Amino acid sequence: MTSVTPYALCDYRCVYCITGVQGTSKPMMSANEAVTSLREHLATATSPPILLVGALSDAYPSVERDFAITRAIVAYLVDAGVPFTIVTKSDIILRDLDLLVAHGDRAHVQVSACSVDDDVLRLLDRGAPSGTVRFEVIDELHSAGVRVDLNLLPWIPDVSDTHALIARVPGDVEVVVGPLAFGPGRDERRLLGRTYTRDEVWRRYMKEYARFGHVPNTSWIEPSLSPEENNPMCRLPALPRPAGATTAVAARS
Repeated sequence: MTSVTPYALCDYRCVYCITGVQGTSKPMMSANEAVTSLREHLATATSPPILLVGALSDAYPSVERDFAITRAIVAYLVDAGVPFTIVTKSDIILRDLDLLVAHGDRAHVQVSACSVDDDVLRLLDRGAPSGTVRFEVIDELHSAGVRVDLNLLPWIPDVSDTHALIARVPGDVEVVVGPLAFGPGRDERRLLGRTYTRDEVWRRYMKEYARFGHVPNTSWIEPSLSPEENNPMCRLPALPRPAGATTAVAARS
């Protein structure tokens, strides 16, 4: 998997972040330089790459409105016919709807939100757009035919209402769920005035997986102690539908 990071720092300043790239967003390089570097990388790839735009730092920080580096990268990938996934919390991505639609199923967007409560998200994702805005982004991308997921990352005990989050998106929007990450060498962290331990988070996360792991549009990331903690490529198996169950969640149509 190749991570494409247009900006060196992320001004959304999410309090649960473990990448260490928080701060005033700054371009890694100019738009032309970014496209040239990506073109050279793809030219030497020995196999079709898995491109993830915005894995370490949001692909659409506020300064993207001025620099348009991500748009230049996306435009190049669309022109080259290269599949990609974008990870973001921003409504700026809607500016690039023309490119995403033109790329069809080769364009994949993941919009991150771990709560439906704007007040909670204001404390967790201090500089990011509200949850209301993010769900509107999902709705607009979905309506336009863009392949879009809800990234329910991180899932946090007593904060993330799994049922409400699944119900908030259309039933054919995948909900990718992953537990709160602690980072290498850490087994506890403090958020929202309380201390979370790795054992508690993992235990309660697996209990939530047991409750909702059979819902067809959910996908659950396997907890991991590896350096790339909670690797999105490692998924728990879908659970069988409970006997006698009709539907666990009435998702939006």
